Amino acid sequence: MAPVPLPEPGDLEPETILRCFARARLPTPARRGRAEPAPGLAALADRFDAFILDGYGVVNVGAEPVPGIVDAVEALRGAGRAVMVLTNGAGRPVRWAARRYAGWGVRIPERLVVSSRDSLEADLAAHPRQGLFGVMAKPDSELETLPAETALLCDGDALYEEADGFILLRSGAWTVERHRRMAEALRRAPRPVLVANPDVSAPYADGTFSAEPGYWAIRLEAETGVACERFGKPFGHAFDLALARLGAAGVRRDRVAMVGDGLYTDILGGLAAGLGTVLVTDHGLVRDLDWRAWAERTGISPDYVVPGP
Repeated sequence: MAPVPLPEPGDLEPETILRCFARARLPTPARRGRAEPAPGLAALADRFDAFILDGYGVVNVGAEPVPGIVDAVEALRGAGRAVMVLTNGAGRPVRWAARRYAGWGVRIPERLVVSSRDSLEADLAAHPRQGLFGVMAKPDSELETLPAETALLCDGDALYEEADGFILLRSGAWTVERHRRMAEALRRAPRPVLVANPDVSAPYADGTFSAEPGYWAIRLEAETGVACERFGKPFGHAFDLALARLGAAGVRRDRVAMVGDGLYTDILGGLAAGLGTVLVTDHGLVRDLDWRAWAERTGISPDYVVPGP
């Protein structure tokens, strides 16, 4: 099978990122939101009983907190609204994110920080997978928390051929050469590929964008024909896990807001899960993008639009 051209990792920017997402196997939005403008999240406190915040693009961009996030969380908490984070950041267990938020003054307890890694770990625990999984990760990713037999994928080793499956957890150390090795191995012997972070990219404070596991998964599917199994936003299991952690069993889903900067992850996932949705436009992926044009093209439109938290 001839490889299908896709943008290279260094060529990712909002337009190419969204074009990549359009190639992925994603849920269908249950409806279209009206994209009503609001000045910030506190202005929506009467509309929703709970707020689920994305990590990258809402709480932080790169290693810095988003301006206004501390005040926004405090205002929502002061209004008696529950606030939690649902992130596709799967590289390390969520206690690391919770500690970073606390260091910025964002008061969200660790039990209310849920990641796509948690979704993968819950699935692996409920449906044990046999065999050895080679993992896209960095050495400090704490693979021992994954309920499966795992080994870190490195350069030039035999694990690409010997693994019974692959887990795409964290792409900070990943390279085009490592991707080529995995793709060749999958073409020779198809096997499961579990994607713990469906994001194509994450924004940096300098306006550039990373290549996340979801990007490499789309390339693998295009180049090998192997269908990857994804965990995290926009897929329903992640939202079910977040709502269970939130304790929202008695709360109407349309009274819970998913707040994010990603049309294909936060907004699509929230709509598919029956939640209210809020798009943040001045930070993260859509900051320099005509998001209205993309909402029209994709049919993914939020209920509310705010410039920032």
